[in-house]
Amino acid sequence: MEDDIRRIRKTWAAAVGANDIVGTIFYRNLFQVAPETRGLFPDDIDPQGRKLVLTLSWILDHVEDSSTLIPAAEDLARRHVAYGVQADHYPIVGEVLINTLKDTLGGDFTDEDVGAWVRIYSDLSQTMTAAAYPQPT
Repeated sequence: MEDDIRRIRKTWAAAVGANDIVGTIFYRNLFQVAPETRGLFPDDIDPQGRKLVLTLSWILDHVEDSSTLIPAAEDLARRHVAYGVQADHYPIVGEVLINTLKDTLGGDFTDEDVGAWVRIYSDLSQTMTAAAYPQPT
């Protein structure tokens, strides 16, 4: 897990530091892969892109502090339900995030980096979907 955290922090810092339009690239990719999601966002996507970068940066700052991260992520997931986000959007977002990092970092984004992002994103997205879409007991 430590190696994964180191990798995602390093690659995120490089992506954000090298290109201040990571959020814009992410949403461009999202709307290409899942055009049905376009209606979930305002016409001017730039503020949303900046918010995405800030949110992901905050998550990476707190990824080792589950007592802070998990409640915040669960709250974020529940709020996203009201915006129209569905459980099946989470895998799409993960795929788009990986592709955005590939687009931004090119060959500097290795297979090992991809694996680290997939593992961390998968764990967090499972937590978020469980909070937003609880299974009836």
